[in-house]
Amino acid sequence: MSNNPIIAPAVAEMLTNLQVVFLKFDIDFYLVGAIARDIHLSKNEELSSARATKDVDLAITINDEGQYNEVKAALIDTNHFDAHETETIKLIYKKSIEVDLLPFGQIEQPNRNVTLTDPTFVLNMPGFTEIYPFVKDFELANGQIIKVCTMEGIVLLKLIANNDRPQRTKDITDIEHIIQSYFDLYDDDIYLVHYDIMELYDTANADYIRLVCARLIGRKMKIMLEDSPELAQRIMEILAKRETARWLAMLAGMKDEQ
Repeated sequence: MSNNPIIAPAVAEMLTNLQVVFLKFDIDFYLVGAIARDIHLSKNEELSSARATKDVDLAITINDEGQYNEVKAALIDTNHFDAHETETIKLIYKKSIEVDLLPFGQIEQPNRNVTLTDPTFVLNMPGFTEIYPFVKDFELANGQIIKVCTMEGIVLLKLIANNDRPQRTKDITDIEHIIQSYFDLYDDDIYLVHYDIMELYDTANADYIRLVCARLIGRKMKIMLEDSPELAQRIMEILAKRETARWLAMLAGMKDEQ
């Protein structure tokens, strides 16, 4: 990916300061959430968000709670970050940008929970480790390379989030928006690599292109979850419960032989 002003200068500066500290601890990170989505949408001027996202969600590779606390303390010691008053995973950069540090990796328990203490805070982190090998590089204006969750990874995380908290209907809206935008972002990939999908649906169907896109998203989620059969099964069960053509196309993609 190339430079794009969707990353506000203050956020780019913050990411540079973060990376300096992360390198000292030999930990890696990638962007998730709205900022990751907006970076992908920015590839197409018609889809690009009019407002640069300032709140930042970061998935960070962490060994244990001790390392997590050391990293937070080191960030605060730079005098650029302040601890949030109530949320243990949140820092505030220069009094203006909220940064969520989402730990995954060796810190995860077998049930995929991450338990932090002082105060006690439990996160459920399925999907973050599976997404990590597939993240995409994005170059900031200053030349710094950062890693960004793929669109398929964003869909995966939103499926899990909505399943955990069905009242979060925005997750469903966001998934539908990604499906709606997907062809305009990845038409080359569809035509050159996954053209077979275009022959699976009736071109007279008004939703033809979106069904093709949903099917490809399902295929790519299947690849991500190849080594996590339990999570793959969970995602398929989530998709099967929502009997709409697009979601069933995603489900079909997860069942495709590749």
